[in-house]
Amino acid sequence: AMSDFLVAQKSISFNYQSSLEAVTPDFEKLQFVSSGTANITRPDKLRVTRTGGFADIDVSFDGSTLTVHGKNLDAYAKVDGKGSLDDLIDRLADAGVEAPGADLLSSHVYDILMSDVTEAKHISSAFVDGVECEYLAFRTPELDWQIWIQTGSQPIPRRYVITSKHVVQAPQYTLEISNFKSGADVAATSYNIDIPANAKTVDLSELQSIDELPAPAV
Repeated sequence: AMSDFLVAQKSISFNYQSSLEAVTPDFEKLQFVSSGTANITRPDKLRVTRTGGFADIDVSFDGSTLTVHGKNLDAYAKVDGKGSLDDLIDRLADAGVEAPGADLLSSHVYDILMSDVTEAKHISSAFVDGVECEYLAFRTPELDWQIWIQTGSQPIPRRYVITSKHVVQAPQYTLEISNFKSGADVAATSYNIDIPANAKTVDLSELQSIDELPAPAV
């Protein structure tokens, strides 16, 4: 029901908070938190912002060009590539750009989420940010993941947790969604980024600081 509902929405917007755990060589687990906004117009438009301790980025895809502006770096990159959001997600994955949670934006969200699932459980009812949800847990050979889906007429994901169970200390990625809007409730959004005149053009691979994690210490 969640997958069908998300795919049926032509325009959506939401706020999010994400946290990414990392394990140091000394086996200390650290958690890096970012927050931002997302606007999607199917089939081919996306605008995402994310601000954290190591990145302040604005990302836009207008159906033909992906623009990534590293505001904290005074730099930006543009990548040509006409296509849908599904095409964009696939191209980023092929380029090694990890975007945890992007599978929730795909038009094939159910097939992607359930791929390789070996075990599925409905754990219980639960509350996320005061909203009643159904709490489900899934297992695959490489990952375990959990999802909290809002009950009622809008079965949207409110919390999504991915656990890398074969990595030392099983670090997790957590995505929490709030202020979800769809259809006519979505505010008008520009899918073009105004780049400051002093910003330099770089290759996307040079924008290492757009990641949620800091670069390794040298």
